[in-house]
Amino acid sequence: MFSLLDSAGRLCDTPSRRELLTVGGLSLVGLGLPDVLRRRANAARPALAGGRPASGAGFGAADSVVLVYLQGSPSHIDLWDPKPDAPAEIRGEFQPIATKTPGLQFGEVLPKLAQQTHHCAVVRSIGVDPKGLRNHGAAIYMLMTGHGPTNFSATGLAVPASREDLPSLGANVARYRPAARGRFSNAAVGAPVKEGRVVGVGQSAGLHGAAFDPFTMYDDATQPLRPAGLTLPDDVTVERIAGRLDLRAVMDAHCDGIRSARTTFDQFYDQALSLIQTRGAVEAFRLEAEAPATRARYGMTKFGQSLLLARRLIEAETRFVQVTWPARSDDEPVAGPDGSWDTHRNNFPMLREHRCPVFDHAMSAFIEDMAGRGLLERTLVVAIGEFGRSPKIGSPTTNNVGPGGRDHWPECYSFLAAGGGIRPGQVFGQSDRHGAWPKTDAVHPYDLLATIYHALGIDPATEYNDTLNRPRRLVESGRPIVELF
Repeated sequence: MFSLLDSAGRLCDTPSRRELLTVGGLSLVGLGLPDVLRRRANAARPALAGGRPASGAGFGAADSVVLVYLQGSPSHIDLWDPKPDAPAEIRGEFQPIATKTPGLQFGEVLPKLAQQTHHCAVVRSIGVDPKGLRNHGAAIYMLMTGHGPTNFSATGLAVPASREDLPSLGANVARYRPAARGRFSNAAVGAPVKEGRVVGVGQSAGLHGAAFDPFTMYDDATQPLRPAGLTLPDDVTVERIAGRLDLRAVMDAHCDGIRSARTTFDQFYDQALSLIQTRGAVEAFRLEAEAPATRARYGMTKFGQSLLLARRLIEAETRFVQVTWPARSDDEPVAGPDGSWDTHRNNFPMLREHRCPVFDHAMSAFIEDMAGRGLLERTLVVAIGEFGRSPKIGSPTTNNVGPGGRDHWPECYSFLAAGGGIRPGQVFGQSDRHGAWPKTDAVHPYDLLATIYHALGIDPATEYNDTLNRPRRLVESGRPIVELF
């Protein structure tokens, strides 16, 4: 029995949220997805800075983005930027190996990814002078929001996320270049971003509102995934739900005052229903539909299967996907496929035996698969940690570096980029002979974010107002790295 009218006249006078969310006692998608979508009604899309569209090399070259976030931060010297001529206490234990790109070398721990560099660019000169903010939380916030962590402690310790925060990269993408109807604009898979006890540093939409928060799937992707809110009960069909939405005619017949509420009801329930009707968003999570050989190609690890999920989400026309490495940023490195990159000690055995085999296997498969399916051309892929690791090995510091370990190093590190208009097979920028400071073409993490917006056709200078009505840019400062395109 339908429950549109709980009692005579009540819905006409004051329509309750529960009555609008529930038709016949059935919530459409379980976790209030329509309510999330509804909040978008209050979010305007401001004009580009200066009222003029941005332009330049690579502007609008990408339709989607996959951000592979290696939380905990691998050593740039040991993976992307080997220093074979440096002293032993800097160059470390690994030997450089040739890649598919002439003149480009990787560390020996990435043999499979070395064979995919003809699809990629490597930037070796990204860095920031932290001015005392050397911890994970501050670096994560800067990388994910494009703004300084002014609300953090003096040493960069993270604080819990709030609606006062500035919006994340994915949230801004969702607001200023939303996906088509029935598609995800902002999705986060793999694992939550964690620093200490704080979860979600730089991940939420903050002051933009919950409508632009990511759709999250942090379950173990080696197991069957059950995305909450995107399935209907067994005894309910899409047609049945769609029919109930048509009852707006009944609402009109009973009361004129409900019309404005009905308009909102129609708009956001229609969007929520579209995710189910389109099926692409739901089907993307069915990794069991992939051939066993494909799943093995990515590796039956949390990270590998999360990258496979990212590929499927891109095929389903998701605009922005963040794949986060499964271990917390500041976890003690341990054996196994899911341990941390935060190698304050035992850097070399951890990378050689555990971290790099998983990353190398999965990331190389992802790049090759995306290219082979024609997805890489219009998808910008970036793999990066929040900073690099110190050139000098085992140097005692306040960050508790032990034998064979490398400390935090935000001053200079590297990232991998592919697709989305990026010219493949290139190296941009150089670090100095010890990998300690940029030598040429220095860029800032904010420049990377500006580049991602630029590739998506979003002007990085676009402004919105914060909670105090002050204008804020998408990126605090910096410019797109147009030389990459």
